[in-house]
Amino acid sequence: MTINNMLLRKASEADATGLYKLTNMFTPGPATDFEEFEIHFCALLKDPNWFIGVAVEQSILSGYIAVQDYGRALRGSFSVGRIHDLFVVPTTRRSGTGRSLVESAFEWATERPTPMILDWQATPESVSFYESLGFKADFVGDFPEFPGFTLDLR
Repeated sequence: MTINNMLLRKASEADATGLYKLTNMFTPGPATDFEEFEIHFCALLKDPNWFIGVAVEQSILSGYIAVQDYGRALRGSFSVGRIHDLFVVPTTRRSGTGRSLVESAFEWATERPTPMILDWQATPESVSFYESLGFKADFVGDFPEFPGFTLDLR
């Protein structure tokens, strides 16, 4: 899907180098070396319980989202999912990239075989972004400085 000269798509193995750079911008200092990252990234791409979406502008990755479906609990009739990462390059923020990536994750969650409750936590700087999407921050929990958000698709 193309929006305002931004291509939004599911990540591919060819994105490993660009995505590695973005993850290191998101969390300064590499958590792993590139080879380890690439192996793990390619494994997640093959896992149907993961969705990694990317935004591309002028052939360069400008953002990504990583979402996991944990599946149903023993007694549950629904699945629980989590947005692990949402990152947009600072120079392209406030252009609709983040909103589009979140919407792609919600679309993926909606298409899952079992209805899902999707949860995530936000940095203090990103709370207003999620509130602009219509979500209410939940400051009660283990880490109130990183409030939680929920999308209930049941």
